[in-house]
Amino acid sequence: MILAETTVTPIDFKEILFNSGGLLSLAFLIGWLSKRLFGWLGQKLDKSPIAEALITAIGKSLQILIPAYTIWLLLDHNITHFPASKQGAVVTFYTFLLSIAHTCTVFQLVAVPIAWAQKIANRTDNKLDDVLIPMLGTVIKVAVILVGSVKAISIIDPEIAKSVLALLATGAVAVGFAAQDTIKNVFGAVMLIIDQPFTLGDLINTGTHEGRVEALGLRSTTIVLNDGQRLAIPNGDLANRAIVNLTRRDFIRAQDSIHLAVNTPAEKVEEAVKIIRELLTHHEGFDPRQSPLVHVTELSDWSISIRFMYWYFPAVAGKQLEFNQKLLLQIFARLNKAGIPLAAQSTPQAL
Repeated sequence: MILAETTVTPIDFKEILFNSGGLLSLAFLIGWLSKRLFGWLGQKLDKSPIAEALITAIGKSLQILIPAYTIWLLLDHNITHFPASKQGAVVTFYTFLLSIAHTCTVFQLVAVPIAWAQKIANRTDNKLDDVLIPMLGTVIKVAVILVGSVKAISIIDPEIAKSVLALLATGAVAVGFAAQDTIKNVFGAVMLIIDQPFTLGDLINTGTHEGRVEALGLRSTTIVLNDGQRLAIPNGDLANRAIVNLTRRDFIRAQDSIHLAVNTPAEKVEEAVKIIRELLTHHEGFDPRQSPLVHVTELSDWSISIRFMYWYFPAVAGKQLEFNQKLLLQIFARLNKAGIPLAAQSTPQAL
């Protein structure tokens, strides 16, 4: 008995996908429902940001992975129906498709370590940590896209992938030369965040300007000056400056001078020094670690100068200014009552 030889009729992959339209539609529907379901579950876990990010990322990934793997299973199962000359192209197609799906999955899962880092940043007092997390998240996502794109291109044609890598390298060098200031400012922002000489809301002095830090961006830091103007200082420039953080100081050191008439008797000068010392004894904002200083510092042809210095705790500028005003008025009243005249001529006082 001779068996009749059977032949397999080649089937185009478009026909396979068309004949499996119901299965593909079901895969897309399941992917969409997965995203909605996991997104809903993620919202229920809002008290746990890491779990919320993980569940939400899984849902978004399944929306892509389920259809991609369904197409892979269909094509791989029917690979023998394709002409031998097209089987390689079919394998390349679904391998490329899976590579794109995997890249999208990694892109979504990046949200998990970012949520973990954000949770740690929320525990710190420095608000610059909150600025650093989105920056790092953006860098990681861009890196995932670049690596995934090159990998996907290498599946189609490894030589093209090499050319793309060479082009990216050349472009990076060109951009580096053309955007030296921008790169300098970006690295300046990173150094400011790492060193943390200030945080958002701190009052700082940069040597030429004084104001409160309003925002820190990739290119510049915005400071609200004492007169209300907003100044943007390039991060590269700011990172190289000596920054005085006035908010973090423990105290305010204040000093002033009283100029008595040049013909004031010595006993009256001693009485004036005694009056000022008395007023500064355990004054408002006093701390035993820093005792006030009151001394005669200068005898000129027009006055006898008494300089006093004190330290005010804590470093609240508004309260210190109010106390200083009260102190000066009390000194003036006590000297006037004691009959100790002030000098008729005055010079600018060093603060």
